[in-house]
Amino acid sequence: MAVSNRTTPNMNTDLEESRNVTPGLSDASRQPSRRQFLAMAASGAALPLTNWVERQANAMGVGPALSPNEAQPLETGGITPENFENARKRAAAIVEKLTLEEKISQFGAGAPAVDRLGLPAFDYGAGEALHGMIHIGPITAFPVPLALGCSWNRSLMYRVFDAVSDEVWAAHKKDRRGLALFSPPTVDLGARDPRWGRIAENYGEDPYLVAQLAIPTVQGMQGDNPRYLKTIACAKHYIANDTDTDRHMISASVDARSFWEYYSPAFEAVVRQGQIFAVMSSYNELNGIPTTASPFLLTDLLRNRWGFRGYVVSDCGAVSDIYQSYRPEAHQYQGHHFVNNYAEAAALAVNAGCDINCGQSQILQKYLGEAVQKMLISESTLDRSLVRSFTSRILLGEYDPPEQNPYSKIPVSCLESPAHRHLAREAARQSIVLFKNENGALPLDKNKLKKIAVIGPMAGTNYLGNYSGTPWLRISPLQGIKEYLGIPAAPAYKKFASDFSCVGPSAKKQTFWRGQGPLLETCNESGLALGSISDGTWAGFANVLLTGATEFHARVASNSAGGSIEVRLESLTGPLLSTLQVPNSGGEQKWVDIAAPIKPTTGEHKLFLCFGGSPERSFSLQSFKLTPETRASLPASGAAEVTYAMGCTVTGDKDPDQFDAAVQAAKEADVALVFVGTDEQVDREGHDRDYIHLPGAQHDLVQAVYSANPKTILIVSSNAPVALKWEQDHLPAIVGGLLLGEQQGNALAEVLFGDYNPSGKLTTTWYREIEDLPDFHDYNIRHGRTYMYFKGNPLYPFGHGLHYTEFEYKNLEISSHTLSAGSKVTISLEVANTGPCDGDEIVQLYVHLVNANVERPLKQLVGFERVHVKVGERQRITFNLDHEDRALRYWDDEKYDFVLEPCQLDVMAGASSEDIRLKARISLV
Repeated sequence: MAVSNRTTPNMNTDLEESRNVTPGLSDASRQPSRRQFLAMAASGAALPLTNWVERQANAMGVGPALSPNEAQPLETGGITPENFENARKRAAAIVEKLTLEEKISQFGAGAPAVDRLGLPAFDYGAGEALHGMIHIGPITAFPVPLALGCSWNRSLMYRVFDAVSDEVWAAHKKDRRGLALFSPPTVDLGARDPRWGRIAENYGEDPYLVAQLAIPTVQGMQGDNPRYLKTIACAKHYIANDTDTDRHMISASVDARSFWEYYSPAFEAVVRQGQIFAVMSSYNELNGIPTTASPFLLTDLLRNRWGFRGYVVSDCGAVSDIYQSYRPEAHQYQGHHFVNNYAEAAALAVNAGCDINCGQSQILQKYLGEAVQKMLISESTLDRSLVRSFTSRILLGEYDPPEQNPYSKIPVSCLESPAHRHLAREAARQSIVLFKNENGALPLDKNKLKKIAVIGPMAGTNYLGNYSGTPWLRISPLQGIKEYLGIPAAPAYKKFASDFSCVGPSAKKQTFWRGQGPLLETCNESGLALGSISDGTWAGFANVLLTGATEFHARVASNSAGGSIEVRLESLTGPLLSTLQVPNSGGEQKWVDIAAPIKPTTGEHKLFLCFGGSPERSFSLQSFKLTPETRASLPASGAAEVTYAMGCTVTGDKDPDQFDAAVQAAKEADVALVFVGTDEQVDREGHDRDYIHLPGAQHDLVQAVYSANPKTILIVSSNAPVALKWEQDHLPAIVGGLLLGEQQGNALAEVLFGDYNPSGKLTTTWYREIEDLPDFHDYNIRHGRTYMYFKGNPLYPFGHGLHYTEFEYKNLEISSHTLSAGSKVTISLEVANTGPCDGDEIVQLYVHLVNANVERPLKQLVGFERVHVKVGERQRITFNLDHEDRALRYWDDEKYDFVLEPCQLDVMAGASSEDIRLKARISLV
């Protein structure tokens, strides 16, 4: 167990008396006392070569520290060395002009302007862009990374994040939003365990796959210009931040082999190959040392070994965590109590290599001055950090004329443009995984269906997942199915779109995501609703046609009575057209219709909804309409009828009335489509799961619907893998759509009705039950974690995904049956489409070292290719396996290096880690 057993510490006790020996390390590797740590930290620039750093390195099995000129070379591309050096010199000249006070002010994520020198303010955390920028729409929301990973498509990843960075630039031009971000990509390997609260942020459980998808992510975000960065991407959370509930206190106890073979390769790849310019240090400790205070991690490894050229930003509050300890008022620990005050924490962080402090506590800005006075840190060390951060600002073009920067030409019109919506739809299509399809249950034939039941808590909503913007277009599965079948949406209700704005009681305009005034939220009846409506807030709409209207109708939900809506013309104080009282509907997502007469008015006008009621109460508004209205056109001739029943909520107990409605809908239908899953009520940032089954009454709902109609298709719309043992054993077909972005409804409809042949493959192992998993806090990857070391029977293996066609693997060719130093082996094979429709296959190449003396993975991914094959055609795929490939080596604690053990090597090509189609054996020498 990695969490130390602690009691309330004596704040004046040295670390060696108040902390346990770091788990898993020998007495020789014991950490220094606080006095020793601080004394050595104060040496500043010499820190990477101190004995203490070497002891840390030895504890991880890495050998002596390196000097900066020994760093491995970066891959070609991106900012050229010459342009980087020019920017660094310009940055150094700026830093030289700053006073000590001005220098310290620049260490926060929000760096203030220095008017004396004409330096503008700068935001190092302008937002997140994990799968689209967090911004009020128009903004495009793509599938979450866990879903995007299922595409196994490097070029798609680049196109998606090239579009995302375009929109970041457009928001920069339109709203002055910054260009430096806190994501993407998330490359810590928390997906090793499905209980991780932030698993949706990660591409998968395999370090090679994560690296291969993260590199084009970074390249799409940062661009390919040799002089300017398009935006600054940020790799997080460095490193082993793979639990969330206890992330502020946990010490991840990681053995050397797991660290080097599993947890670090993706970070190394985005630095050396992706040339990322920001890395976020994590909250946790690594083997007893907070990562944000670790010279080994932030300087020796990241910069001196891997050649990182950018800046390190702490996770928000991580610098504070270095000191924070027992909180008597909460009867709990918060932080690591690694030192005894904030000045020491600030000195440790910057000496270690942290350059920017994220968090409202502003520890670096508040306490670095004190640290300098106490000689805990030198001013030259501050300069070193500032040169790194200012270099990045120069590379963004902050101090150059806009016309010199090619990215300044990106138009504002790209925001949620038709092209970006089309790309979001394609990304959603490619990310859908077909888990099961028995006896051709899918695709559905719309011409043979008279009635379709759409059921489940994820059917009527488009849930985007965490770190999402608020796009104007959000297609729920229910809406997507109706539109596919030609059934028009409910008529005339005014949905919240680009003509909408809201403010708080002060009448000062605020953006939704800052939490001021009403908030755009997902609605269980599809689309968006306006939630958190309270007294004094309002919403405005432009171009509302009032000619002929006699009534104002609104669809609302509330846990209490007392709210009101005043409908006013042209302004907040304009003519009052109508007043509506909001009743207690019985819940935040239990919608009721209310109506009131409206004063006759003609023409188009601005309409303002002014919300009132008791200050402590709030309600939600889904939509409004004016009547009478033009009747909607009838569905296309012959189109199936669609009935909808939610059945249950995501986490709530069984509601007999909702169950009965769902069962009745299923009985009357030709097919029942049940949409289940998890959302941030279940797991999220700061909260891990302690189970992996579906929450609430969802399993019961599926069984009840299946009993009513055996033609039940399950669609999993989830932010995390879930255990579906009963469903896999009984249902004819199961589809996985892991939070597919704003276009998820359209993409799922196309797959369900056969317009798109599903091609996604899982990037995580889906387990049958929680007992299949090791202890959540066990970081040793060899203890049965992931497809590489799990010896049980998974529900769905890593790499699994079916199609509506069949692919045959044949004609394996190996260029040599011996792989020796300095050489490579070429492996090629043919994939033939022998089924009824065109499709994409993701060919996966694995290796296994036979009879190795050191425990090695059961299989390890070394290559993959996504290939499109038409019916009756075949494609030849070629892989190169180099003798230097890391997968052929293991980390040797004594030699401080990756070591190759001569043995026999199985090379395996297949459709998943369990579905191996072709195999050959070669000698590794």
